[in-house]
Amino acid sequence: MTQLRMTPPQAADRFEPLYLTTRAPVAFGEGFYDEERHDMDVFHWMTPSGQLTFAADLYDRYLELWVLSEFHDLSQELTCTGGGRSQRFSLVLGWAPLAVTVPAGADHLDIAVNKRFPAAYYPGDSRTLAARVRPPVLHRDPARHGHIERQYRNAVLNTRETLGGRTALDSTPVSLGIDLYGVCNVKPPCVYCEWDYNKELEDEHVDTPFTVETLREWGPFFDNSVSLVNCSIGEPFMMKNFDDLLDAFGDGGKVLEMTTNGQILTDRNIQKLLGRPVDLYISLDAGTPETYAKLRNNRFEPILHNMRRLIEAKGGRGKLPRVHLVFMPMRVNVHELEAFVRICADLGVDRMVLRPLNYSPSVALDWDRAGYRFEYQKELLPFEELVRVSGRAAEFCKRLGVHLADQMDFGGSMGAQFDRWFEDGRREAAAALAGNATPAVAEAPAADPAPAAAEPVRAAEPAPSEPLPSLGGERKPICTEPWKSLYILRRGVFPCCYGGTPLAKMEGYRDAWNSPEVQAIRAELAQGRFHQYCLNSPACPIVRKAHEAAELTPAQTARLETRRLWLKVDRAGQGWPGRIYRLGKRTARRALGRPGA
Repeated sequence: MTQLRMTPPQAADRFEPLYLTTRAPVAFGEGFYDEERHDMDVFHWMTPSGQLTFAADLYDRYLELWVLSEFHDLSQELTCTGGGRSQRFSLVLGWAPLAVTVPAGADHLDIAVNKRFPAAYYPGDSRTLAARVRPPVLHRDPARHGHIERQYRNAVLNTRETLGGRTALDSTPVSLGIDLYGVCNVKPPCVYCEWDYNKELEDEHVDTPFTVETLREWGPFFDNSVSLVNCSIGEPFMMKNFDDLLDAFGDGGKVLEMTTNGQILTDRNIQKLLGRPVDLYISLDAGTPETYAKLRNNRFEPILHNMRRLIEAKGGRGKLPRVHLVFMPMRVNVHELEAFVRICADLGVDRMVLRPLNYSPSVALDWDRAGYRFEYQKELLPFEELVRVSGRAAEFCKRLGVHLADQMDFGGSMGAQFDRWFEDGRREAAAALAGNATPAVAEAPAADPAPAAAEPVRAAEPAPSEPLPSLGGERKPICTEPWKSLYILRRGVFPCCYGGTPLAKMEGYRDAWNSPEVQAIRAELAQGRFHQYCLNSPACPIVRKAHEAAELTPAQTARLETRRLWLKVDRAGQGWPGRIYRLGKRTARRALGRPGA
């Protein structure tokens, strides 16, 4: 069970954990190429074999080694040999930490990978590449080693169960959705926030605290997770116990993703974040103070000032915490996309994030703010326009030296699936930049020596007769979220971040993980079909893109359209049709549950 510190000192003077105070230098030796940067990552490519060197020690030590594999199916393995001991690890897709024991007296580790990354994925690079490795941490903290070891075992088991199409899982979620805080400092709420509706869903849990004791109660659900995603309808920097939780997350080897409005990034809150493994998403959604006022309030300039102070304090792009600036395209702001990218370039954020406004016919928000009438349904952009926005954002970011994370690509690239519209958007952006007499283009980061990335960069599309070598992805379900993630929120438990209906109350997360409904969802996805739960979650971009690409079966299309019609009727009836339906459903279940019913 994770040992969690209860009362850490003030953030500026916080206690350094043992794995950092005992950290020893590690050098990349033969078999590793020079340090590179791609997007936010700093790493070394390795050949099929390489060596890490360090000073010998009288005691056993532990190496925390983050490795990125391009293979989906655990077929790539890494072996570490040193001090008379050999350890083998199956590599999961993407970045994942390995816990390696370094015997006393050892001054190096020989690392070997059993298969290389196929050269067809990086035709412009003559090197032999196997896997990517981040700068490792060598320490003498057995508790930290135990955390990473436990997470690794669970991640491998989870991948095996996913690839095997298992519906009842022995593994626990690799990613855990959490609900840090339920109070917000923006009042009235952001115009696109369903504050009242979500607080109604939270019901008796609206004031349930999130503490270190919560993590203890979760047991393996917290201990085995690698990443935590805060999905609270509230502002986490208002929490009084935030320092305690940040220490618990960091000591347990977790990466925290959290969203903030950025309006209370005080010096103290900035100090809390420095050096932490945190991905901080700041919701801005505007390129000018005028548009920001239509969405929230008049705090646009102070937020930019806060972000500039944070980025300077952490040492610029690439340092912790990673800062992501979020833009959700809507009618009110889509014309400011270029201005927004320029703000990202000027501040030097780690990433700009393009995030879709939830597509839900049931949302009936209607605000008058700063002289603008914001009607949610009218703010939703047509799908074709969203694809064009993706293309424009990609081109603006490329030209202005900004890293882009397009969350509209969830489940498949917009550019690949809808290439004509995407290319139209890209050309629109290129023309806009060409016509700008004073572009004020930020200096772009140096090009990566190797273009291969987690989503491999290809010089050209291969000929149909010469398909790219398999990386094992064909064995994966069409969506892996119900295997990888569980969201334990005040408003209920969900199998994915786009789930439309909670599976259970907050306290029912253990039963929900392998509940009959979740197993049915997994079974359908493993067969390449969407479950009815997916079709009832209109915000899911995978479902929406499949619908727009005419990839759904006629029956699924009919179900989706029926669901959308029902949501419109419910909205027109101010939610009463849904309340009546749910009441009738509960009554029927109670009646059927009685003996003889």
